[in-house]
Amino acid sequence: MSHELWMEVMDGLANKCLELSKYFTHQILCNPRHLLFTLSRYKAAARLLPRYRECAVLELGCNEGIGSLILAENATAFTGVDFDADGIAWARENLANDKLSFIADDFLGKSYGTFDAVVSLDVIEHIAQQEESRFFDTILANLTRDGICVMGTPNDTASRYASEESKKGHINMYTSERLYKASAERFKNVFFFGMNDEVLHTGFDHMCHYLMVLACNPR
Repeated sequence: MSHELWMEVMDGLANKCLELSKYFTHQILCNPRHLLFTLSRYKAAARLLPRYRECAVLELGCNEGIGSLILAENATAFTGVDFDADGIAWARENLANDKLSFIADDFLGKSYGTFDAVVSLDVIEHIAQQEESRFFDTILANLTRDGICVMGTPNDTASRYASEESKKGHINMYTSERLYKASAERFKNVFFFGMNDEVLHTGFDHMCHYLMVLACNPR
């Protein structure tokens, strides 16, 4: 391909590219390393979802939906919910299709249907402690009898290294023990993982920066 033809192709693609949402534009310009970590969490969660069969997925706290695209790759249907009306408006305009839908709502205590999997990443640490039971009840209310849940949250043991800005929003931090107990009270089977940067592993809990739980078979 000649250089001129190559440039013509690239110009055509550029004209079709989406303008990224405010949050992810900020991440790219100001904190690209954190964006890498965020998308790595979505990739890890997606690998824990059922494949090769029907799987309807609900994401609680989907932000502007960029990570949702990873979760939806193998899903037969995907619904993302977030209270950020502007973020959801962007997702609806740019990402929604026959398989992906987005809802602007405070999801606590709400049911949006019956799903094979519920995913919630970087959300539970923002839920006030007095509301955490409603958060788990919301997950259960949206799952099939043999459904699964994937949750991810920063590890409280890593809080000393968090930025002041991060600490302000993280009002309900979990240790591995606390998150396991809360999950096991509501699911028969709970599998625990840790993440450091973009690496998912089964290492020593207290040295994990990030915690990820796969919970199966609601009680």
